[in-house]
Amino acid sequence: MQQTTRRFSHWVVLGGVTAVSLLCLIYFLRTSLAITGGELGAPLDDAWIHFQFARNLSQGHGFSYNPGEPQPGSTAPLWTLLLAGVGLFTVEAHHFLVASLILSAGFMLAAAWLTYGFTWWVGQHQGFALLAALGTLLAGRFVWAGLAGMETTAFAALSLAAIWLYSRDGLRPWPALLFALASQIRPEGHLLFALALADTAYHWVRVNGQWSMVNVKGLGRQMGVALGIYLLVALPYTLFSLSVTGHPLPNTFYAKAGSQHLFSWRTVRETVGFHWQDNPAAFLLLLAGLWPLWRRSRLAVAWLLLLPLFVGLIIDQVWHYGRYTLPLIPLQMVAAALGLQWLWAQSKRRLPQTRWATAVILALFIILFLWAGGRTLPQWATTLGQNSQEILIVDVAIGHWLAGNTPPDALIAVDDIGAIGFLSGRRLLDLNGLISPEMWPVIKGEVAGRPRNEATARLLSELQPNYLAVFPEWHWEVATNPLIMRERAQFVAETKTVIGEQRAFIYEAVYWPYRDTAVPTHPLSALFGGKIRLLGYDLNLSDRLDLVLYWQSEQAVAESYDVFVHLLNETGEIVAQADSTPVAGLAPTNRWQPRDIVQDVYTIPLPPDLPPGEYSLRAGLYLRETGERLTAVGADAVGDMANLGVIRIP
Repeated sequence: MQQTTRRFSHWVVLGGVTAVSLLCLIYFLRTSLAITGGELGAPLDDAWIHFQFARNLSQGHGFSYNPGEPQPGSTAPLWTLLLAGVGLFTVEAHHFLVASLILSAGFMLAAAWLTYGFTWWVGQHQGFALLAALGTLLAGRFVWAGLAGMETTAFAALSLAAIWLYSRDGLRPWPALLFALASQIRPEGHLLFALALADTAYHWVRVNGQWSMVNVKGLGRQMGVALGIYLLVALPYTLFSLSVTGHPLPNTFYAKAGSQHLFSWRTVRETVGFHWQDNPAAFLLLLAGLWPLWRRSRLAVAWLLLLPLFVGLIIDQVWHYGRYTLPLIPLQMVAAALGLQWLWAQSKRRLPQTRWATAVILALFIILFLWAGGRTLPQWATTLGQNSQEILIVDVAIGHWLAGNTPPDALIAVDDIGAIGFLSGRRLLDLNGLISPEMWPVIKGEVAGRPRNEATARLLSELQPNYLAVFPEWHWEVATNPLIMRERAQFVAETKTVIGEQRAFIYEAVYWPYRDTAVPTHPLSALFGGKIRLLGYDLNLSDRLDLVLYWQSEQAVAESYDVFVHLLNETGEIVAQADSTPVAGLAPTNRWQPRDIVQDVYTIPLPPDLPPGEYSLRAGLYLRETGERLTAVGADAVGDMANLGVIRIP
């Protein structure tokens, strides 16, 4: 009878947790929809990345972002597979969005249930277990994640379930399966499984006292089964990644990971700051709860403490409100509730005559615990709405604009790939490397020591995108160069809470500076300084001179030369001119490599009072610091200039 009552009471508690969860979700949704004007959205553009992978997978295009181009660009292949089930029935954006929100909200609730169950298993007290579950749901950042349409809450639930089952049963097949599934929701799951293996080895030595052949064989058998199950689930995506990029982890790791320092204390400080803000009372109580938690689950404590340090090893700053360690919130609440339970037990044992006082203090602690978490709910509900509005105003709007204003076969270079790729239906080049590994050397600064803007221009010249949909502040020299880009549209968000910049622009590419070949209208033969050849030019005459020069480097050039173009009258006087670093500074000569061909455009206004007649057009190269010109040789060379012929002004 007692056992039946206990089970029933657990279900009652879980029903209460479910009710609180639904109330929080409804409150967040209402607040968000009020901000977005009733339009449902996701607070992160990354959610749309999963939609695109899932749609392509369900429609037979394989694991690809651009259909037919396999790419391990998802850090959460299992999440993609879950959403691909939606694509079997519909390809509508709204349906993918609703399905992803239901999934992330469902896993949020599952994480709260597991928080209750794990805390009860460790502490054997329903009241404190309920407190841990409520603390999880009253952490506004966790509810935000529950309506993000992302894999974050799924990883929180799966990792907590794996830790609980492992702590109870050891490294058995079921925990191994949960560890494997967690690794396919987030790559950090590989670290969690590695910690479980290390803890298993530690436990084996502790129990057996020494290493012997018998012990090693027994440990090998136990680990072998678990490793087999884990690899069966985790290895396929790793092999897929290796076959496509030559690297074992998803593209995001190589595009985003990397620190200028061996360890980023900034990342750790920001991470700790977010967890403190989630619930200061829980953060303090956590310190008291680590020991009782360690006694039942060493893995839980190791994961709670080591994941923030691991993140500090691989990135210089937190992303999206500390999203990579956000799944630790349930464990944080577990430790906090256990800490409060331990303090209560200590006070009862040491001060038995003042139990009523300790009960009052306990009640105050519980009120403080719940208030410290619940006070963040309005802030994070507003944040959810602002995030969603920004994605709708910028990324979603850009996707619709491209769908209606560009050719179906256009190649678009972008900063945010999610909604733009899903809604535009266009092939994308990701300037941040999530689906375009060819950008990794540029991002990492590994391209012959070139600045990123120049290296980007060179790569874009090779790939020839038709449009850029970017935040111009990130690619200022390329995006705002009027010689190669023409602005077509702009999108401005009122706030900047999650989006890269408040302003995003669409540019149409006029031309790209580096070329494989050049067929100038007017071929020339002039070699400057034995290292830079002028192949020829194109010219259009109106009330100005529209001139295109075609340069080729015979060898790598150490100096940065400026180009001068002079229009001379019959006495040799300059009547119009242009002086500039090639392509308005985007392709300086000291970045040219052997056999590079550079298309260099100049617009030279003509004086309104210029008399009719014949004028000579000359061009050359010089050092701005000294004024020294390169000498020219060849059939079209005139001293230190190339003769571009005679211009007749009517």
